[in-house]
Amino acid sequence: MICCLNPDCPDPLNPDGTKSCMSCGTNLVWLLRGRYRILQPLGGGGFARTYLAEDVDKLDEQCVVKQLAPQTQGSWSRRKVIELFQQEAKRLQQLGEHPQIPTLYAYFKEDDYLYLVQQFIQGHNLLQELKFQGVFDEARIQSLLYDLLPVLATVHQQQVIHRDIKPENIIRRQRDGRLVLIDFGVSKQKTGTIHTKGTNIGSFGYAPLEQMHKGEAYPSSDLYCLGVTCFHLMTNVSPWELWMNQGYSWTLSWRQHLLQPIGDELDYILNRLLQVKHEMRYQSAVEVLQDLDDDLPPQSGRSFHTIVAPSQPLALPPQLQQQQPTQHISPSAKALLPWGILTSSGSSLLAIALLSFFGTLWISSGLWLLILGGFIFAQSHSLFEKTYLFIICLLSTAFIFFLYKNLQITNPIQAGVNGLFIIVLLVILAGLLAYILITLSRLLNQFMSKYF
Repeated sequence: MICCLNPDCPDPLNPDGTKSCMSCGTNLVWLLRGRYRILQPLGGGGFARTYLAEDVDKLDEQCVVKQLAPQTQGSWSRRKVIELFQQEAKRLQQLGEHPQIPTLYAYFKEDDYLYLVQQFIQGHNLLQELKFQGVFDEARIQSLLYDLLPVLATVHQQQVIHRDIKPENIIRRQRDGRLVLIDFGVSKQKTGTIHTKGTNIGSFGYAPLEQMHKGEAYPSSDLYCLGVTCFHLMTNVSPWELWMNQGYSWTLSWRQHLLQPIGDELDYILNRLLQVKHEMRYQSAVEVLQDLDDDLPPQSGRSFHTIVAPSQPLALPPQLQQQQPTQHISPSAKALLPWGILTSSGSSLLAIALLSFFGTLWISSGLWLLILGGFIFAQSHSLFEKTYLFIICLLSTAFIFFLYKNLQITNPIQAGVNGLFIIVLLVILAGLLAYILITLSRLLNQFMSKYF
């Protein structure tokens, strides 16, 4: 089979000898750059597509070809994704000598696309392992920390912050069971002696407060992501869902989600990793290792290697070993939509009733704000969610009020059946407007998280 390199092709696999893709008509490339035979797509998202390939110059050794295929049209956005892609190549070149980080083989441009070729890691990621083997017990979490912390120590010694540590970006290598850290696409070179500022990049729920709100990244930021990863693997509870419902306050009560008790030592380590303020966390991976093993010598200039190798993983189907899982929207995001629609509809109904009863804008508006604010902010949701929905209600109600005044609608409460019909229409319109506003904000949020 020969694989089409058009990133938008719906069915890229074609029989050998085909010159043009049977699905999209694109001219097929038999050997990319004269040496890489593309076998099949592995996945893609955001601005890149990945393919499994063979290097004919190295006896058909398997490798991964990553193709930059940005969907954004803006010149600034395009420059940004190109910068991130080049940055990933530089990080792999800088760190790829470590046995638990993929090696960079090539970086080049062909047919208006940028390509990155890296080592293929045969195995499956920890999110897949969680799905097929169930939640991690204390011993497996300790083994994970022993295996991955030395990798992070080396990364941080090279003044690099990964910024996107999560189960999907940690692969259990099939041949020896060791953990490999992948996807340095949003990593950042640490500048100065304290922190680096830039775009707030990371995965919602995993990224720490300073990274998402201020664009700052420290070694302790990666350690927070590692702590959240351990929590996810121990509980099978989505950090994204907790973050959407509670903001960062969920880290104060993370223990209530545990399915089995853990020892005091691991409890202390995880609790310190999950501190919201970065000053309160461990400041280096070596500090965590020292708490795991009091006999570990202090940090030196040497490179780190895995201390304990984990047990061999459960064998998975080949298709699962070769591709990343598709990320789905959390159910909590969907739950926000009906709440917003109902609250906006009720808010508009309240505004119409108050205005019809009092007949004056100032008194009606004041009472409306007090009642609506009290109702929304008394709910057991995060401050972010309550503020967000208050703004949605404010915008939708303001639009309904604009219609109400400009169309010179007479008092609908005193207009009988016709007035009731008008009220119903306005309330439905308010709910529809809330649906549109929430949907647009979610699409914008997904766009920003993919490309920035």
